[in-house]
Amino acid sequence: MDTLLFYFFMFYSILPNIFFRYFSRKVRKRLDTKDKSIAITFDDGPDPRYTPLLLDLLKKYDVKCTFFVLGEKAKLYPDLVKRIVSEGHTVGLHANKHVGAIFRSYKATKKDFQSSLSVLKELGITVRFYRPPWGLVNITSSNFIEKYKFQPVLWSLHASDWSKFSDVEHIFTVLTEKVKPGDIILLHDGRGAKDAPMRTIGALETALPKLISQGYKFVIPDEIYREHPHKER
Repeated sequence: MDTLLFYFFMFYSILPNIFFRYFSRKVRKRLDTKDKSIAITFDDGPDPRYTPLLLDLLKKYDVKCTFFVLGEKAKLYPDLVKRIVSEGHTVGLHANKHVGAIFRSYKATKKDFQSSLSVLKELGITVRFYRPPWGLVNITSSNFIEKYKFQPVLWSLHASDWSKFSDVEHIFTVLTEKVKPGDIILLHDGRGAKDAPMRTIGALETALPKLISQGYKFVIPDEIYREHPHKER
């Protein structure tokens, strides 16, 4: 029995994740560019405590980003999702509830996709881009990515900004000293340690003008795939 469970888990979760993260040419982890373009992305929102402050800051510097939202939060705070769109940012799907796919059955995975897409459809949002929680998939979610023709977007740089051990200085240092042209940067405007998104916002207050002064251009997925279309094998 243990052997059967092992092989099932390998087939259902481990092998799909290995392919998804390391071999799939459909998964975008970096921008295919040599210029100083980067993409800043936010997961786990919207959150009324942090997202409005973040949007104010992005508007101040005319920076456009991508928000991978949770369906259950979009349902609670539809006006925040509408504001994200109205200010020129892109809304992508993260999940309905933030649960790693390796722990989800076929039924639960299907329900999560359907619930979150229903919420966004009611808000008039058609989703093209998808980032799974923790960057993990199972064979069912992989099939749904294909079914809904999502473009999966992961990341090439993160600052562990969700952690209680990541302070403003650490996040700022990652954003300004470790960044490279073509990076897709993972940050958060919800969840994480207590008030973690406030540290992210604090870091961005000084990081954004520095990145701008260094000549970086901020792009969103629509621009990524229009300027650098995916090349199939």
